[in-house]
Amino acid sequence: MKVKSSSFFKILGFFLVAPLVLLTGCATSSHTAKGAGMGAMGGATIGAIAGSGSGQTAGGMAIGAAAGAAIGGIVGIMQDAKENKEQERIAQERAYQQEIAKMREMDARTRASREQELAIAEGMRITSRELEEAEFRAREAEGRLKELRGEVEGAMNRTKTLTEAADRKEKADAEIRLLEEQLRHLKEQQEKYD
Repeated sequence: MKVKSSSFFKILGFFLVAPLVLLTGCATSSHTAKGAGMGAMGGATIGAIAGSGSGQTAGGMAIGAAAGAAIGGIVGIMQDAKENKEQERIAQERAYQQEIAKMREMDARTRASREQELAIAEGMRITSRELEEAEFRAREAEGRLKELRGEVEGAMNRTKTLTEAADRKEKADAEIRLLEEQLRHLKEQQEKYD
């Protein structure tokens, strides 16, 4: 019985450690491989436990590992299919957005080309006389603007001059009043002494 128990633990250890080593070595493996490995590990453990009661530890472990691997693989396949479907959807969305961006860029180029063609066509219709008249009107308007600016500046200067003159008159009047008061006071004092 001791020999069987020792063999049981060796086989159980192999089926428990081997999938873990495989799974840690394949960090980027698919869900199918991970599911099969985990299923084999779990199935081997359950099969070994179930088989040890009837003396068929190795057989139970092998059957459990195979069944667990099959079930884990199926679950993994379903997860991989789900991920692949999502990645395909994202790729389609990205392709759709790129196509829309291309269409918008092409539309913008077409619009710019049309606007340029219209500007050229409009330029072809303009005569030399129209250009001369437009230049004359522009110079006339600029002359009037300069004239008005001169009038405004003159008005502001006159206002400033008038304000300054009023200020000077007010200061002079104040000084006149002060001097007249001082003279009157001096005359009064002189009359007192005479």
